[in-house]
Amino acid sequence: MQALRLPFDHRTDTASLRHAAHGWLISWQDGDVVEDTLLVITELVQNVVQHTGDGGEVALTGNGQVLVEVFDHSRNLPRLIGPDPRRLGGRGMLLVDAVSDEWGSRLTATGKVVWARLPVKPAAS
Repeated sequence: MQALRLPFDHRTDTASLRHAAHGWLISWQDGDVVEDTLLVITELVQNVVQHTGDGGEVALTGNGQVLVEVFDHSRNLPRLIGPDPRRLGGRGMLLVDAVSDEWGSRLTATGKVVWARLPVKPAAS
């Protein structure tokens, strides 16, 4: 099983998280899955930065699937909200839902984890 952990806070540039994840993923994943995984990471990290007032940690695991987990210290679970043309933002979890096989969240002893599973498509040789 392959794994990568990336801590972040409000000063962390999302591009640096994406770069580290890209380097880890590209050697064993198809480019489309890599791009979808980077989108999920961006959306989940931005949710933490925007809604929690704290940082967290991204954990990536590859073993028959790509599992993205984002841990933070908030106990407020995410939910899907339908798009409203009068509201800016609020579509991140819709994007996560669209590109992942499944997603969910659960409370932890110190906050919560939001996770998404993406299909594995091996990189072309």
